[in-house]
Amino acid sequence: MTCTEIENRLIDYINQELDTKTSDAITHHLDTCFSCQKDLEELKKIYHDIEQVPIVIPDNSLRENFESMLQQEISLEKKKSITSFNWKTVFQIAATIILMLSSFFYGKLQSQKEHDYELASINAEKQEYKQQMTISLMDHNSASKRLLAVNYVEDIEHPNTAILEALITKMHYDNHINVRLAAAEALSRFSKNEKVRKALIHALERESEPDMQIELIQILVNIQEKRAVPSLERLLHDQKTLDYVKDQAKIGLPKLI
Repeated sequence: MTCTEIENRLIDYINQELDTKTSDAITHHLDTCFSCQKDLEELKKIYHDIEQVPIVIPDNSLRENFESMLQQEISLEKKKSITSFNWKTVFQIAATIILMLSSFFYGKLQSQKEHDYELASINAEKQEYKQQMTISLMDHNSASKRLLAVNYVEDIEHPNTAILEALITKMHYDNHINVRLAAAEALSRFSKNEKVRKALIHALERESEPDMQIELIQILVNIQEKRAVPSLERLLHDQKTLDYVKDQAKIGLPKLI
């Protein structure tokens, strides 16, 4: 597939609306194409920015005005350069208008208690749906999609127990080192949770991959988990432990003792 074909299908790719063959082809292309990787990140950022805008319930006039403004902007872009017109142009225009209108109406309605209650309910439902989708994606056959799911957790401020358990499972048992590394890093954000702290210690005790061992040592030292001291000492005395991992353990131990 060409970069242009990839570019025009990125929205469907993010929303997982493509068939398996096409989706896998795009994933393979993204692994080697920096330009398309950048386009993907820009589009994901636009999605993220829109999600951060408080949800409002517009009346019919707002919808009509929005559609009119959007069509006007699209027409102007077409006149400027028909050949360069693509999904990014339309999506960025729509995103800009949505952000402007939503901010205005949110400011106008924020004092209404009923609106605040409805807004909180909708946001709670949206967070719950996002967490369910993230958990589902963590079990995908593709390592790149599992990695993407783990990275999605960064946008979840208060993950539920199911999310944390899924991350712990990925950290312990995923067969791809990058997924395990990403899961450990994601869990470090929730180190106040006792279950997470114990899982990080257990991961260090069972992990044999040097890069993962170093990541876990750094996390446990940063969160000042003193119960990890015996695990670090075992690494130091284990003949199978690589020298540079032992060096990291030697640096970390004094900070915990």
